[in-house]
Amino acid sequence: MSVRSYVIQLQAGVGQAMLPDHRKMIPGVQYVVDHDTFSKISLGARQNVISVVTVNLDTTTASGSFVPAQSSTGINRQVGASGNSFLNLLTTVSPTLTSFSIAGFAAQGASAGGATGAGAGIGTPQSTLSGSANNYAITGPDDTRYTLVYNGTNTAISGGWATVWQDYNNRYACVAASGQALVVKQDGLGTSYTISVSTTLPGVNGNVTTIGTKAGEFAGVALVNIPAGNFGFVQTEGVCPNVAVVAGTTVGTAVAVSGTSSVGVVGAPTTTTVSVSANGTVTGSALANNVIGTLLTAPASGTGTGQYFGAVELRSRRVKKPYNRFLNKN
Repeated sequence: MSVRSYVIQLQAGVGQAMLPDHRKMIPGVQYVVDHDTFSKISLGARQNVISVVTVNLDTTTASGSFVPAQSSTGINRQVGASGNSFLNLLTTVSPTLTSFSIAGFAAQGASAGGATGAGAGIGTPQSTLSGSANNYAITGPDDTRYTLVYNGTNTAISGGWATVWQDYNNRYACVAASGQALVVKQDGLGTSYTISVSTTLPGVNGNVTTIGTKAGEFAGVALVNIPAGNFGFVQTEGVCPNVAVVAGTTVGTAVAVSGTSSVGVVGAPTTTTVSVSANGTVTGSALANNVIGTLLTAPASGTGTGQYFGAVELRSRRVKKPYNRFLNKN
């Protein structure tokens, strides 16, 4: 699915704003922006500054399942060294971690924990912590990005569910209802950040405690069912055609991960009023709300699932430092 353009306007009560293409927005006027321009609008602005009037798509129906762009022809059908096409790789789950390479696509194996060699793993070694996942990330077509996670819970994560980090360092993912509380605070410049926590997870020689890892923050949307104790890919950026969404959510809504749902749904945040407590904890912001992107299609009932699914344009959650003219003077 490809987005051609968006029609947007200012939310009620907002006096003016500046688009990434330097056009000034004023109340009561609708603006047509292309996908590239819209993708540069922050999640906070989507939540509190603009409202989406319409979304113009190449197609108006969701796929009903995960299919990357141009999956039936071209490079997505090329076979890599492992014998898998790009589509087959992203939809494969396994209880063991294996190496892979994909012809024509960027597949990166990083080692944020400082271990030796690409794809050597991060955080606690796999031999100690059950299922510890390498930091595999894949860049695909149409501005899509995927990362490998491990389902260390006792229940399956269904395809289309939004996942959160249970242990970011070791790539353990779960649904928000598993008790992974997201706590966001601000630094001295007013930039929001997810606080680090300690987690204790099963290891081959007993429980293993990880010191200083993110938990509760959006990890990605599961592409297919990931059984308990299995590795699988989640999508982190780009248009995801199959996301579990609260029924009745309107197109153009900046949707967020539910903090209590056990079925991985996303929907409009309950509050968008940003406040900071005395201890620096932030509520109501796009980061604290776990906003993940913008709903592109009306939620449709999934066959036999009891849930509704829609296409969501996933937006990078990387936080940019606010501009300060006094700190940026030449």
